[in-house]
Amino acid sequence: MEMKIIADSCCDLTPALKHLWGVQIASLSIDVGAHHYVDDESLDTAALITDMAAYKGAPSTACPAPEEYMRLMCQSDACFVVTLSGKLSGSYNAACVGREMALEAYPEKKIHIFDSESASAGETRIVMLLRELIDGGLPFEEIVERACAFIAAMKTHFVLEDLSHLVKNGRISRFAGLAGTMLNVRPIMGENGHGEIIPLEKVRGTANAMRRLVEMVAEETAQRAAGSLTLVLSYCNCLERALELKKNFLAKCQALKEVILVPTAGISTVYADNGGVVIAF
Repeated sequence: MEMKIIADSCCDLTPALKHLWGVQIASLSIDVGAHHYVDDESLDTAALITDMAAYKGAPSTACPAPEEYMRLMCQSDACFVVTLSGKLSGSYNAACVGREMALEAYPEKKIHIFDSESASAGETRIVMLLRELIDGGLPFEEIVERACAFIAAMKTHFVLEDLSHLVKNGRISRFAGLAGTMLNVRPIMGENGHGEIIPLEKVRGTANAMRRLVEMVAEETAQRAAGSLTLVLSYCNCLERALELKKNFLAKCQALKEVILVPTAGISTVYADNGGVVIAF
């Protein structure tokens, strides 16, 4: 049975990884004032960052239509779909409607939708796992079981230079956003295990926040076997920072066997903004 992977466009992938892992993308869209973007490979993230910096309001995003999910689902006998956290976007619900439509037309198909309970690097890490499980020849139901267990245990952390877009779009409280701008505080953010964003620690200064992020991963993975984990790091227009973090993660976190770097796509760029980093492991 041929098994395909579908993800919404908050899954950060390079064109090479998208091809290597055989991932089909359901694109979200972004509006920044009068500027409209479709979050696909044609999107210019540098232009998006510039437009967001100039715009006084909040960028708005729209999830893929159920019909788009249905179209992709109908292209294979079996597929796995990875979406943004259902607590952050309507993408998961749209995929569920698309699944109902696809099964009404083709009831023999196997379709499972994973709420990543994450975003950005978290979705990328789940897609990578799915590719490994499919290539390992596991049956559909076992892949679902293993991926659900992985999602339940996965951690997502991020550090942003600017929390304003998360505040404007209601993803975090105004108080948390204000704390991130006062006295050069850089909150290290994460998720609560159910896909909702929470602050983990508050650190003074970006450099200290990045240093502490590495320490946190080292602490959280200290009991894992050496070389047993892969970490995905999404970065928004800050390759040098990402490369330095990768070096430090590998030097100080013995459980990590590799760190995969991916630039943020459109939706991740809206929320990470210039200089932001997101990790998942």
